[in-house]
Amino acid sequence: MNHYLYRVFRAAVVFAAAAILPGASAGGLLPVSLNLSLGDLLNPGPPIAPVVSPPAPVVTHAVSFTVHNLNRSRVPCLSDGATYTIRGHLVMPATHPAPSSVTLYLHGLGFGESFWRFQNPAGYDFTADMASRGHASVVIDRLGYDSSPHPLGFNVCLGSQADMAHQIIQQLRSGAYQIDAGAVSTFSRVALAGHSIGGSTSQIEAYSFGDIDALAVISYADLGASPETLLALSSASLICATGGRQPEPGSPAGYAPFGVSDADFQALMFHHADPAVDSAVTAQRNLDPCGDLLAAAPALAGNVANLALLGIIHVPVLVMCGNNDAVFPPPACTLQRGLYLGSPDTTLNLLDDTGHAVTVELNAPVFRQRLSDWLAARGF
Repeated sequence: MNHYLYRVFRAAVVFAAAAILPGASAGGLLPVSLNLSLGDLLNPGPPIAPVVSPPAPVVTHAVSFTVHNLNRSRVPCLSDGATYTIRGHLVMPATHPAPSSVTLYLHGLGFGESFWRFQNPAGYDFTADMASRGHASVVIDRLGYDSSPHPLGFNVCLGSQADMAHQIIQQLRSGAYQIDAGAVSTFSRVALAGHSIGGSTSQIEAYSFGDIDALAVISYADLGASPETLLALSSASLICATGGRQPEPGSPAGYAPFGVSDADFQALMFHHADPAVDSAVTAQRNLDPCGDLLAAAPALAGNVANLALLGIIHVPVLVMCGNNDAVFPPPACTLQRGLYLGSPDTTLNLLDDTGHAVTVELNAPVFRQRLSDWLAARGF
């Protein structure tokens, strides 16, 4: 993007923020925007010195959270307001005292918590590796996926998924959740990380509730989705328009695939992966709630209100993407970094020879190391 177009784009975002958020210019958004140059946007930031520590023993607990499918976020969409149990795992180092900080991870379209705990073939268990480096992680099946309930797919949306993430964050702080054994851990600091549409959901949670200490947006950008991505969403929307499909036998309908065929899914997700991993991940892929899919399309169309609201996120933000991402190809993620006008600490980290599904590509160890370093440098 040349300098003139960049200035026009930047000004549009800033003035939208001022129009939508009363007092935005007085509150600090405009000074931040004026102090950021094109070089700031394109520069991924100074390297962070790796934090090296010996591997730690790892403990894994099944956990569950009682949540209400409400939408009190700043993104209007429909939810049923019902109560559900969201299931997942807490994976952390078996140290004493236990960690006081944790990161909640949200998966994207087509996946479940297995995206973060992929175990067969071995070598791709993100949570176990992060725990061995000293990090506590909570991974969940979002509502509508795998071990969590499957409501009618039109009764859940990105706004309600963000609200449920907010409820889980509060329970991690207070200890008001269930664990399979031992005492419940409480955490004074919580980071939120989302992959793909989980990154969009994480942003919505961050600017709607302001209750996290750090934000990682992984393989997601609000601008610059590829034509293939938009086609996949359009195809899913057509399936939803006819009522959608059942994600599990006997469950309500209202679900559709992101990528009509397995080949479509693989082309979007993978760049350089072990063929055995490619096949195993594809075999586990999920249908997605139509409410999520239908909300994703406007989110990727440059929704001005959403772009402006990103400016009120005030915590450290990491944008991490593969340079060979078929869903959000360059320079989408480079531009994304410049949208967090209110954050005093933004980092761009681009992974060479890596596609969209960063946890299960051959370059996954590099992804884990860089994310670990970023979290550690910010007290996690």
